[in-house]
Amino acid sequence: MPPEHPDAAPMSVLAGFLRNGYLHRAIREQGGAYGGGATHDVDNASFRFFSYRDPRLEETLDDFDRSIVWLLEEKHEWRSVEEAILGVIGSIDKPGSPAGEARDAFYSALYGRTPEQRQRFRQRVLEVSLQDLQRVGETYLKLEQASTVVISNPNAGQQCMDLGLEVKPL
Repeated sequence: MPPEHPDAAPMSVLAGFLRNGYLHRAIREQGGAYGGGATHDVDNASFRFFSYRDPRLEETLDDFDRSIVWLLEEKHEWRSVEEAILGVIGSIDKPGSPAGEARDAFYSALYGRTPEQRQRFRQRVLEVSLQDLQRVGETYLKLEQASTVVISNPNAGQQCMDLGLEVKPL
């Protein structure tokens, strides 16, 4: 969803909330991956779960699904929501390199995004609640609406086929 969509801010906060509250522990600490989490890309209107250098496949995909159950069924502290909000605000406010600033300015001009829109998005991020996170999680992160893509080494091909995934060598 584009930055002006009412649910873009909660989706951005949700990515950090799931990453810090559930996915880091499940995928990295317990699962042994070098990293993993979730991201919301407002420019491409996509929400992604990811892991990398991950020794597990099916279990990690299950962890992604379990993170939504965790979001919807567990009791959560406001502090965790606040940390996720601050993470998004930090990424908005951090200074960029000259090249990064030029790239951002180019894409903002290309897509007609104004500094005022960026400020409105920032303000909406600050207003996100736990109920917003649960609502967008329940609305948009449904298993039957998900697409699954695995980019791995050729040795994972059979395991992918066993999971019902189509294998396309690159």
